[in-house]
Amino acid sequence: MEKTWNNKAWFLVLPVLVLVAFSAVIPLMTVVNYSVQDTFGNNVFFWAGTEWFEELLSSDRFWEAMVRNLIFSFIILIIEVPLGIFIALNMPKKGWGVPVCLVLMALPLLIPWNVVGTIWQVFGRNDIGLLGYYVNALGIDYNYVQDPIDAWVTVIIMDVWHWTSLVVLLCYAGLVSIPDAFYQAAKIDGASRWAVFRYIQLPKMQRVLLIAVLLRFMYSFMI
Repeated sequence: MEKTWNNKAWFLVLPVLVLVAFSAVIPLMTVVNYSVQDTFGNNVFFWAGTEWFEELLSSDRFWEAMVRNLIFSFIILIIEVPLGIFIALNMPKKGWGVPVCLVLMALPLLIPWNVVGTIWQVFGRNDIGLLGYYVNALGIDYNYVQDPIDAWVTVIIMDVWHWTSLVVLLCYAGLVSIPDAFYQAAKIDGASRWAVFRYIQLPKMQRVLLIAVLLRFMYSFMI
């Protein structure tokens, strides 16, 4: 007896495809269309071809900005991924502390990125900001609007404060999915804390860590 295939189920994803076309594909093609044209205003366009791309790829300013962006993303990953793993490992797995920790970790993620920037812009000011005032009170010449290093440090700390919670929540989800039988077997074998992390916890977190690294790289690179 041959199995009957019902292809009507494909129509269920048709609304999603239409939404994706309007929300992603059409705007993307509009951007591509604009990238090969130029205008002097009045909504009149003329063909420019690859002129903009050639100018961009030959620009020293572009490549310098690209290098700075890659360095920034690398620093973010080096800080947030180990820190997120460390916090997730020390979060409670049972009891009333679980919802409390999860809510506290989720709070920074609920704040829009533009609000985060405004908060830290005021927070780091020398005259009215708590961070800027007390750092300068310690004898450190801190001014994020004049010193590039201070600006880098401020943006990195701001990003770590805002997005480390995402890594924590993803790692925590991977940890709580590990069956207790693995820990019981490790306890019977006399495995150390490092051995449990190296051979049980870390392998089980590989997929969520990959998601965390990809998400944090994309978001940090957009900055």
